[in-house]
Amino acid sequence: MPSSSFPRITAQRLLPLWGGRPLLIAAGLFLTLCTGLFLLFPPLFVQQTELRLYDLMLAGRAAPPQSGIPVIVGIDEESLKAYGQWPWPRYRLARLVERLGELGASVVVLDFLMPEPDRTAPDIITFERQRDLGLSIVPLRPVSTDVNSQRLAKALAERPTILGYYLDFSGGATVGAGGAPRIPNGMVVTAMPGIGEEWPAPTGMIRGIAALTAAAGAEGFTNAQHDLDGVLRRVPLLLRYKGEYCPSLALAAAVLASSERSLRIVRDASDAVLIRGDRRILLDRQGNALIDFRKRNTFPYFPAKTILGGNPPEGSLRGKICLIGAWAKGLGDSHQVPFGRSLNGVEVHATILDNILSGTFISRPPWARGAELFALLLAGALSTWLLSRPGFVLSLVTVAAMSGGSYWVGRELLLSRGVFISPLLPMATPVIVMTALSLLKYGIEARKVRQRNLELIQAQDTIIVSMSALTEARDHESGRHVLRTQRYVEVLARQLATLPRYAYLDEASIELLAKSAPLHDIGKVGIPDYILRKPGSLSAEEYAIMKTHTLIGAQALSRTIGGTEHPEKPVFLNFALQMAESHHEKWDGSGYPLGLKGSDIPLAGRLMALADVYDALVSRRVYKRDYSHEEAQEWILAESGKHFDPDVVAAFMARSAEFIRIAREFSEEE
Repeated sequence: MPSSSFPRITAQRLLPLWGGRPLLIAAGLFLTLCTGLFLLFPPLFVQQTELRLYDLMLAGRAAPPQSGIPVIVGIDEESLKAYGQWPWPRYRLARLVERLGELGASVVVLDFLMPEPDRTAPDIITFERQRDLGLSIVPLRPVSTDVNSQRLAKALAERPTILGYYLDFSGGATVGAGGAPRIPNGMVVTAMPGIGEEWPAPTGMIRGIAALTAAAGAEGFTNAQHDLDGVLRRVPLLLRYKGEYCPSLALAAAVLASSERSLRIVRDASDAVLIRGDRRILLDRQGNALIDFRKRNTFPYFPAKTILGGNPPEGSLRGKICLIGAWAKGLGDSHQVPFGRSLNGVEVHATILDNILSGTFISRPPWARGAELFALLLAGALSTWLLSRPGFVLSLVTVAAMSGGSYWVGRELLLSRGVFISPLLPMATPVIVMTALSLLKYGIEARKVRQRNLELIQAQDTIIVSMSALTEARDHESGRHVLRTQRYVEVLARQLATLPRYAYLDEASIELLAKSAPLHDIGKVGIPDYILRKPGSLSAEEYAIMKTHTLIGAQALSRTIGGTEHPEKPVFLNFALQMAESHHEKWDGSGYPLGLKGSDIPLAGRLMALADVYDALVSRRVYKRDYSHEEAQEWILAESGKHFDPDVVAAFMARSAEFIRIAREFSEEE
């Protein structure tokens, strides 16, 4: 079979395929996959938005049941006013610890760093005075401890107590006592191989002096992990220091207060799980656990002044874990947490301790990322399918429902089960797809409109060619004549458009005027051949009949315009009608068929009048010789204000070189 028998594949044939639903589906799926990459490799703005969304959802979480064990003893403004500025002498801290023991506290936790001797102790004051004033004859030995620290060490040793310390990750050396931190007696941590390899590795610490650390029941680190926006949402519970697992301050307190001192770390998919008894706490790859903050913490609070010199309610501290920490605002121990709140460090530790005791940490399961990716792909594919179909309102409602549903499911999981599955990108995907596909639909429709307009223009051109062919079939001299006059009209119109009073002549109007020009003599189809093709001059009667071609053409075009029912009437035919009817009118009113004068003559007719006469002058006819351009120009100048519009004559003079070029390019010989 010849190859010509197969339909030719062209861009126009492919346009309906790639300009419709397949293109929308391909674009929607591509956007969905791109959004999926944001989930797998989240940029900074996605991480920040996800953290804010987490805080927003967490704000609606009902306060979980508290263990009722943590109690806060604060060094607040009232206590500082009563006992003096901070730091207090350690004998006063010793008395505070002793009083808490007397009131029945099961464990006393000191959220302080004490890496140096107490400078308020008498022996330290004496040493520093002799050193600074040079009062000693023999070289002085630095005092490694002091009577105040010894008093505090004695108080720590007599009851279960925990001291805080800070792990350093920046390469700093250890300050305070050397060696490894003390862990609660009997605490054993077993871990599966490979766990903890990605956890941060501390290089040093800031720890209490040896006398205090040796006397305390245990130590716990006070480090907290702030997120990239500076908000505290997660903390490490265990960190490895020189190969040994060390507990946080809160975890150490929970272990010391309980007989359950066995901890296990197992792997759950890619994350780790800390198991203590029947409690399971999910840890991320950095060993951090998400804190279940209460919107309003309700831990029992006692000012240090009340413990030292007052009488707290009977039994209010019995069996409690008492955390002593800075509470006054000027002491600077505060952290930004979700809900836009700022908590004291000791309150943060109390919250973590209560999470451990009540088992209410927020969990982010290992399958969370997979669930988010599945929800994202499902939402993107469904949105793409809906938006690629007709019916925008239904698609919009469905897309809004999917986005809202993703948020609702994520929020309910967090509020009711304490499980965090981020709904951010599953929410955003339908919105992104809807926005992009809506714009793409608009572009496709705009392209269809442009295509339709192009087809209309082509139809107009076809109509003009067909109608002007009628004239050419009757009048053989009109073939090149219509091409030349068409370009003359365009040149004149463009020159007039440079004048302020002809500013309405935009590009579209100029093109329509030029397009209409070939129909100016359409009425000649109604003139008898013996007149139309007569080689000599016409008689008066014949000339009268010839003049009717203007009205015949106008009537034909008028019926064509009036016969269309399309709301957008063919404007170019209006220009053609004006040209056909008035291109033999004269500026002084002596023309035909209506004897119009001056600006009453339509601009289309005034333009064609000059173009028609110029072409007739420079063209050879059987009944006349051809004029030179200079002769035609002189004749037209003489008729300015009489036959022709002076403005049109001025435009002709400004662009006369182009008239010469057009006359040569489309000459009858060519």
